[in-house]
Amino acid sequence: MGSVLEGVFPYRVLGEEASSPSSSNPTDAVIFVAICLVLGIACRQLLQGTKVPYTVALLILGIALGSLEHGTSNKLGKIGDGIRHWASIDPNLLLAVFLPALLFESSFSMEVHQIKRCMAQMVILAGPGVLVSTFCLGSALKFTFPYDWSWKTSLLLGGLLSATDPVAVVALLKDLGASKKLSTIIEGESLMNDGNVKKS
Repeated sequence: MGSVLEGVFPYRVLGEEASSPSSSNPTDAVIFVAICLVLGIACRQLLQGTKVPYTVALLILGIALGSLEHGTSNKLGKIGDGIRHWASIDPNLLLAVFLPALLFESSFSMEVHQIKRCMAQMVILAGPGVLVSTFCLGSALKFTFPYDWSWKTSLLLGGLLSATDPVAVVALLKDLGASKKLSTIIEGESLMNDGNVKKS
């Protein structure tokens, strides 16, 4: 049974308890998720009447939590242990668990007739649009930053920054009452990008 588990789960997840401090345990990660959910719900309720976008507030809250954990030199107790558990989890596991669910939810909520009407724009943005954006961002990074990066590194970072993450954008468009066509184009282009990431 142990060999089956080692084949399914990455080594870093199985060996997590050994690498983390002796005072922490896996329930700290669950407690941290519960605290994050409560903070997210509270943030949503508090910002309901304001013009501050919910997703931007969540980003700031996450940066604040991470900075607080780093700034206090790992002295946040169980919350800090939970942050360290999630920080040390294998990224491939996160990709395999969360990306299919996000892709399914996003594609299931889209309307088929809108997708058919916007397919050409989505393909152009997901294919040549990302390539042009990758080259432009990679060139800007190469010539702007004084890090003496190679073209390979600059284009790699440009490619990472070129693919859109529509969660914040689509949520903001819904709050602003933008057209369904614009939301469909942005969400469809992101779905195509995410599907390519999952395939590769």
